[in-house]
Amino acid sequence: MSNLIINTIGVVCVVWITWSLFRASLPKTPRDGQDDQNVLDDYLRKITHVTGLSAYDTFRIAAEEWRVSEEIFEKDFGRYLSTQRIPYYVQDFIRKGRKHIDEMYVGSGGFATNKKLAIFFSFFTLVFWGGAVVLCVFVFPHI
Repeated sequence: MSNLIINTIGVVCVVWITWSLFRASLPKTPRDGQDDQNVLDDYLRKITHVTGLSAYDTFRIAAEEWRVSEEIFEKDFGRYLSTQRIPYYVQDFIRKGRKHIDEMYVGSGGFATNKKLAIFFSFFTLVFWGGAVVLCVFVFPHI
């Protein structure tokens, strides 16, 4: 009877851990405009972190791509500083370079920023921990 209980608990734990790892690997999609604004602001932060440019320089590069006048550019940047609203041309600049930004940002961080490595080491630790439990509970008492 105790083997049945232990096996049931083991199966439930394995299913729960597998489901959690699967859910963690799914991409998260923003639900409304505010979440989209937060995502864009996060990408703007990533750009400044990876390139070493300021947000002002990033806005200027995006404005040059769209050929936005200096007056509109200064007004939009001032609005960004006060309300955190990112103008359309910077949003387009970020969306076009999103894949490249992610590749550069993951490459600049340590292995702790890589989800695949984190999942692998979690699973690796779980296997070793599970092996140690099996040895302690099932093998050593019979020796």
